[in-house]
Amino acid sequence: MRFLIYGATRGQGDGIGHSCALALQSRGHEVRGLCRDATKAAAETAFPLEAVDVHAAAGQDRLKALLREHDPDVVWSACGAGSAGPLWALKDDEVEQMIDANVRATVALCRAWAPSCVDGGPHLVLTGSIAGVLDGTGAAVYAGAKGFLLPFVRAQRSEFRRQGHHARISALLLSPVRTTGLDVIVEALEFIGRQSRSIELLIA
Repeated sequence: MRFLIYGATRGQGDGIGHSCALALQSRGHEVRGLCRDATKAAAETAFPLEAVDVHAAAGQDRLKALLREHDPDVVWSACGAGSAGPLWALKDDEVEQMIDANVRATVALCRAWAPSCVDGGPHLVLTGSIAGVLDGTGAAVYAGAKGFLLPFVRAQRSEFRRQGHHARISALLLSPVRTTGLDVIVEALEFIGRQSRSIELLIA
């Protein structure tokens, strides 16, 4: 399969996008990556990695062009940011980073990509967290930002259905990578990519 991955860098956390990109490549899949940091994009040698500003008009145009140029089977957004700190202890920039990575970037990517993921187009996979659907995890801002994902995904599918389109927009809800295991996540991406319809897969 051909994968186009947004967030295919090591990042500040577990580096799920980069690790999964390498693992998918080792399993025989074709991988292209996207990120926001031009320095990281220039330094990557294992697979093609391009820096794109998803919030800018030029970046949105580039995201659409990449689908036409590379015709991926799966478009996966691996981006996200999280902090386990309680609300009262978070700094302003930590709050902003979580909202930007988990909400604003997801909206921007879907505005560019989701209309192409209909009627036989690529399968769009968005990454969430069990913190967004299970009570008692703490980390209120992170849980709230991730809790945005499922109703957002479901509403998009409903919007397309009302227009007579079949959209493949799926949600992959994960536990921390260090407890889930990289192989499980990669197998989940392969599994979702083979499906003819949207699914919501929670790995606890």
